[in-house]
Amino acid sequence: MHKMFVYLIKSIFTLFIVCNSAWAELTPEQEEARNQGLFFLNMISSTKASPFLEISAGAGDTESQYYLAEILRWNNKFITPKAQALYEAAAEKGDIYAMMRLAEKGDDLCHIMENCPPDIKTPQQWSKTALELAKERASRGNAEAIYQLFLLTGKIDWLTQAAEVGFPRAQYRLGSIYEEGFGTFLIPGNREKEIEKWYKASAEGGYPPGMNSYADFLNKRGDRQGFAYWIEKSAKAGDFGAMSDYAAWAAHMPDEVGYPLDLVKAYGLTLLMAEADPGSGPSSPGYGGRALPKVAAKMTPEQIEAGKAYAKEWAKTHPPLSRFPPKFWF
Repeated sequence: MHKMFVYLIKSIFTLFIVCNSAWAELTPEQEEARNQGLFFLNMISSTKASPFLEISAGAGDTESQYYLAEILRWNNKFITPKAQALYEAAAEKGDIYAMMRLAEKGDDLCHIMENCPPDIKTPQQWSKTALELAKERASRGNAEAIYQLFLLTGKIDWLTQAAEVGFPRAQYRLGSIYEEGFGTFLIPGNREKEIEKWYKASAEGGYPPGMNSYADFLNKRGDRQGFAYWIEKSAKAGDFGAMSDYAAWAAHMPDEVGYPLDLVKAYGLTLLMAEADPGSGPSSPGYGGRALPKVAAKMTPEQIEAGKAYAKEWAKTHPPLSRFPPKFWF
């Protein structure tokens, strides 16, 4: 009886999603909810992200459906009926990541009993669909699809191919697994060359985690100028961790790379971090909230007001802050 109730709830929720998927375009309010949800998700604040993603997922936004399902899976440690309905809604519209999640799920009772309705796919069917769709997209030059083939199969050749065709996430991943010791390099120094090659490619491709890893690689080699350059680039691309370094250097807290003292900039950037990650309240602020009073202690009231204005201008011309979590977590 419990199983029947679960299937009924999932069917009702699936119908709700499919009906709402008729909206090809989100309203301005739904678009704003989607953006807010993705912002909180990228700051790894799923509790804050969920109410916003509920709005845009209910309106049929595929990415919101996938991410809301991910949050439900993370929070419950398994794929709930509601999460499955969301994954299925996204998968039916061609989202390969959602198909991959459905492929991971164990067989439902109806599959075991061989009495499922014909429109309910097995994990094996979702795996086959994902593989076929990824191969079809890859054949048309879709770099992310090539990367998805790596995720689907675990074959390093797909990851290498995705990196070679210029997919920054694949380049970063390839550099990182080489750094972790994967692969055999007979000639001394070749591993380091490959790590540098792929981190640099990912950084130049605009992927902040790649920028950070390339910066760290250069720093270990003693290239402080290159290190500072790529941390600054990553901060300007919205990376929260890089921003913390960039703001600290501008405040000379400490002066690690020889940047000129600029307390107005430091305050503005730190304020943005405090707003993006307020922590769990006034008694337990996030990094920005802890650092902000230390920067302010070195400033005049006029400088603090200028720092607030700097933050507003920065927000208008730069991407929102993000911790850049991987799209397909384990």
